[in-house]
Amino acid sequence: MEERYQVAARSNMESGLQVVSAHLKRLIIQNAAIFQEAFDLVLRHGRNSTLTVLKSEFPALVPGAQSSVGQLFLDMSLYILGSDSTVDHMVAAFFGKLFPLTYRRLLGGGASAASEECVRGAWKDSGAFGPYPKLIMTRLSRSLLATRVFLQALNLGIEVVNTTDHLRPSRDCGRALLRLWYCPHCQGMLSPPACRGFCQTAMQGCLGGAAEVQPHWRSYIDGLGKLAGGMRGEQDMEAVVLRLPSLIKLALKQAVNARSRLSALVSGMCGHATKRASRSVEAPPLHQPPAAAATRDTQPSDSDETLAGLRREFITNLKSFSSFYSGLGEALCSREPTAANNSLCWNGQEMTDR
Repeated sequence: MEERYQVAARSNMESGLQVVSAHLKRLIIQNAAIFQEAFDLVLRHGRNSTLTVLKSEFPALVPGAQSSVGQLFLDMSLYILGSDSTVDHMVAAFFGKLFPLTYRRLLGGGASAASEECVRGAWKDSGAFGPYPKLIMTRLSRSLLATRVFLQALNLGIEVVNTTDHLRPSRDCGRALLRLWYCPHCQGMLSPPACRGFCQTAMQGCLGGAAEVQPHWRSYIDGLGKLAGGMRGEQDMEAVVLRLPSLIKLALKQAVNARSRLSALVSGMCGHATKRASRSVEAPPLHQPPAAAATRDTQPSDSDETLAGLRREFITNLKSFSSFYSGLGEALCSREPTAANNSLCWNGQEMTDR
């Protein structure tokens, strides 16, 4: 009989933990889904905006560049989810695919298939796209890494709360719960209210492991708040991705403006027999500094409808759970039934005044 009560006590404890953690768990799970969907939406918008810019400014590129643009944004999405790829690699691969198209369709280069691989690699040595690939690598690396770590942190929070839901009471804890919830049955009393001090003592013994989690939990929330607060400027994925089409356009204009120089360089590097007189090799044109060009773009709003606003709201709500683990016992005891006359309670041995 006692063993059956022990099983019932453990089950009651587990269900109680699930009830008191339900709000916290729901907060993190729902926001993890909201942010994942929002990040995907930003990437889709960035992809579509990039294709729109290409159609408007460089229509000859669109038929061949569409798959490369799609692959770049797919790689970014997979990186956020934890892929092993690096941002530098995906950006370099994008410009490596874009340059042969640019060379043949915008710069008037030859169409020899034999030199395709050479032309693909020539963009780096020729500096075809100016400083923009490196600028894109830097900004995407910072913002996508911050986004990736943010999502990983949310998933870690879900794991921690799930672990709490399934704490296994020790044998001593089982006995304490037995006295708390089932010993009154022996005196003919069903579910009498437990004295608050007695309940908290029992819970403290059962939740010692949870109490040890409390400082780490608070550090987790503080760290997540700092991470979210730092996701601004070059670490704000939304801002960086929405400016990406403009940077790609500037990179392509850089190549078009240096048509003669690039044609001569690629011809020399990849064996296209064209005029190689030094007079045909011109210096790269002066261009607006990348930082100045980028800041000319419209700054994303910092309203509550942006990712920044969503992050602020989430962190504010999460901070209300900063003391969640130190308050678990109190929360569980608050679920105990109250006396009809509010005067007597169970102290582990008998009913007594509160």
